[in-house]
Amino acid sequence: MNRITIRRFAAGAVAAALVLTGLSATTSASAATRALVIGLGSDPAPTTYDPVAYSAGQRLFYESLYDSLFYPDGKGGENPGLATSYTVGADKKSIVLNLRTGVKFSDGSTFSGDTVKANLGRAITATKDDNLASYQIFEKGGSSEITSVTASGNSATINFAKAQGDIPSLFTGVAGMMVSSAAAANPASLKLAPVGSGPYVLSKAGTIKGSSYKETKNTGHWNSNSYKATSLLYRIYLNGQAGANALATGQIDIYDRINSAQVAFLTKVHAGINSMGGHVFWLNFWNGGQNPPGHAIAGNKNVRLALSYATDRAALVKQLFPGDRPTANFIPKGASGYDASLESAYAYSPTKAKQLLADAGVKNLTLETIIGPGDVAYAQALTAQWAKVGVTLKAKVFSSIDELFGAVGSEPFGFFDTVVSNPAGFAAGVLVYGFGNFLGTKNDAVNGSLGAALGAPSNATLKALNDALVNEAWIIPIREGFDYSGYNAKTVKQPAVGVDGTVVPMLSDISFK
Repeated sequence: MNRITIRRFAAGAVAAALVLTGLSATTSASAATRALVIGLGSDPAPTTYDPVAYSAGQRLFYESLYDSLFYPDGKGGENPGLATSYTVGADKKSIVLNLRTGVKFSDGSTFSGDTVKANLGRAITATKDDNLASYQIFEKGGSSEITSVTASGNSATINFAKAQGDIPSLFTGVAGMMVSSAAAANPASLKLAPVGSGPYVLSKAGTIKGSSYKETKNTGHWNSNSYKATSLLYRIYLNGQAGANALATGQIDIYDRINSAQVAFLTKVHAGINSMGGHVFWLNFWNGGQNPPGHAIAGNKNVRLALSYATDRAALVKQLFPGDRPTANFIPKGASGYDASLESAYAYSPTKAKQLLADAGVKNLTLETIIGPGDVAYAQALTAQWAKVGVTLKAKVFSSIDELFGAVGSEPFGFFDTVVSNPAGFAAGVLVYGFGNFLGTKNDAVNGSLGAALGAPSNATLKALNDALVNEAWIIPIREGFDYSGYNAKTVKQPAVGVDGTVVPMLSDISFK
């Protein structure tokens, strides 16, 4: 899954002063140590080191600690990982994996077919309380429900409830990462430390949870030569501008995600910037508006549609996001499934918004939401717009990561963004069967169109999915822009991006100059 991105704009005075005076900090990735320093915009392990507890947005961190069954090849296919080859059943409801031998986990155990069975078995027996974000498509009722896994030596057979498309792609990235059999049997143990077979191992020395994570190279890793750094240091920057300053002053080599407001600043100081289009920002109604039960927006899509009409997308873009474009589509312009008619259908109309609220018998609607510091200006602009139709928005900056994650189960909606490279897969993994539908709400239009798009993706079926999500007010698209990541042009070569559909490079594609 693509992650919730928290953006911040407050400047770090010391780092900014270094930039303004023409000084630079000592480069962390020195020729002697070949250490790689990576900046992350959020804590990758707030509650556990269990990779499947998170979404694809945490991939750059967990790629270092865990091996995946497959890796994306950047061409729509997969490269072998822990699975070296495979055979898909004629009915596309099963896959037999031939597994890599000699792979050791950090707890000393050996990887085998039983390890795959222990890991994916968690999806079969999972309950909602397990909160396995990357496994929710595999859980009962999910779009790729796994019914059983059998193991025999160094092979494993995975069976699905219904025919699938590209089965190996389901097990790339975080969803395909394997913990040891013991850790899979006792996932609570992963709250203390990761238990993986990846190219790096977490070091207690230098790791301050929530702040920085130090890792040393696993020299016995089967693909060790593809990872150039002898050690890694992940630094967390909850203030986005502080992270941009760290990149500008040479304190970090890679910054996983930067926002459009920081691009001009980083360009002036000659920092390396990668970009990708198709980055869509929206308001996400947890459970399509059914959460929390009993709230005015729950079960009444017209109340949620009123908020769509009450949102002046063009004004928001002009005021806060120059370079982006307003959109009422979940799918980026020019991509398969984009529907130009939605732009006019949901044009700014306070009159329609007021009428929908009146028809629903809703007066003086008050909504509360948790936001990050970088979303303050965004929320303030929405507050002013919605006040014109009698809706009060109260946005509170979160005080802890737990509070942010907890909002999913207790508040009506949240601010969300992602690069929509696989709309049907993302809708399935996040919006319908993932954490965006915490209570498992069903909507005939959304579920029906999603099933069609997953079964036979085409412009028509993706357009139907796009329309259903917007017309049923499952989400409110706001704007489309570019997604950016940064690199230190003095220390590392420009990394390839887009390999897994995002602007964040694969760890194996980062190399020193």
